[in-house]
Amino acid sequence: MDLQDRTPRKLVSGSGFHYAADFNRDGSRLVVGKFLSATHSKLFEVTVATGEIREITPPDEQWAFSPVGYSADDRTFLVTTNYHGDLRSLKAIDLETGAINDVLPELQGLELDGAVMNEDRTILAVLVNEDGYGALHLYNTRDYSLRRLPEMAKGVVGNITFTGPYMLYSLNNANTPGIVYKWNVNKPDTPPVALTEADLQGVDVSKFLLPKLVHYESFDGEKIPAFLYLPPGYKKGRKIPFVIHYHGGPEAQWRPTFARSFQFLMGKGFGLMAPNVRGSSGYGKSCLEADNYKDRYKSVQDGIYAAKYLIDQGYTEPKRIGAWGSSYGGFMVMAAITEAPELFGAAVNVVGIVNFETFLEQTKSYRRELREVEYGPLTDRAFLRSISPIHKVDKIETPLMLAHGLNDPRVPIGEAMQIAVALKKRGLEVEELYFPDEGHGFAKEENRLLYFRQMVDFFSRHLRKR
Repeated sequence: MDLQDRTPRKLVSGSGFHYAADFNRDGSRLVVGKFLSATHSKLFEVTVATGEIREITPPDEQWAFSPVGYSADDRTFLVTTNYHGDLRSLKAIDLETGAINDVLPELQGLELDGAVMNEDRTILAVLVNEDGYGALHLYNTRDYSLRRLPEMAKGVVGNITFTGPYMLYSLNNANTPGIVYKWNVNKPDTPPVALTEADLQGVDVSKFLLPKLVHYESFDGEKIPAFLYLPPGYKKGRKIPFVIHYHGGPEAQWRPTFARSFQFLMGKGFGLMAPNVRGSSGYGKSCLEADNYKDRYKSVQDGIYAAKYLIDQGYTEPKRIGAWGSSYGGFMVMAAITEAPELFGAAVNVVGIVNFETFLEQTKSYRRELREVEYGPLTDRAFLRSISPIHKVDKIETPLMLAHGLNDPRVPIGEAMQIAVALKKRGLEVEELYFPDEGHGFAKEENRLLYFRQMVDFFSRHLRKR
């Protein structure tokens, strides 16, 4: 779009998901990305005057490339990528030769969340994923020497934006709800200034407890990272009700950010555990792909072994563990209570998948191809049936709560209704909560409050020691 006369012109079109990444210094060239899957994305350079397009990533190879931006001299384009490796690192694509070279070798072996440059491309902010925590590193692009940073609490740093001499960033942890700060990069001794404040409703969040990062052993010896949350006043050795939260995605990662629902449960005396099972992002390409297609139940076993860890460590006991998750996490809930019903005393499935055939048939068409890469193609219906909890309802003995939006385009409401009907036919009670004005998740405050209260009440009724 020409910002002077507000006239738009179509520059790129085609099937799939494309997005604009960065203009070069004079605006004559634009890099455009194409997302194909969590481990496969491409970058193209477009000549703005003519619309001519050329791919700047290797055309015959499948790697994930996330754009950072043009260098100050426009000769290279910086990316984060797992190119010829497992973890995402920072690399520079030579726009003349196509060569892809390492940048910041000292960060090799660490997974990067991303990187951002300031307006004149002289400063580079790099976000490093440290087992779920998000750390910031700041560099001069001239020689990649380190720059000083302000003091920051441990948590997840993100949302980096540069404006003039200032860097804006957010800091999020279990007692800091995503506050945005402004800091002068040229005056590193000047403390950052908070630009936002949370509406805390009188709650003293400074008393909220930070989680503990643990690693537990799964069925095959693989070490699975997880965040362990303990309620205020907990004394080691005391067995308490626990809830295991399975994140969605599955190409996502539970990170130790501010989680009001977790704090609500802890305030009621519950412990929580949030495992990053196989298939999670943040740990490299091999982990991300470790649950694809025929390996689906490796991640399910990882989720079940989280419950076994809590029992083995003396935190809780069988039937005092709740399973809770949304979307793909909802599938994990249903899979866990069909594979290990003896461990779980209650389960909450929020907008979750129970039947991979109907899910793939009825999810929006723009998502189907991407989801088939993860779960398996509709042409392999026998396999999809084998991993679908709807075909294992005879194994379910765990009390179940379902929560779903009637307008969900990703996981249609039929997924919840299928499992509810199947269980009622067996004479089992199912607690159902449907919102006619919600989609894939609950956005409206009054709906969220109703859902949280009903969920906590449900877990309290079923997991408290009788």
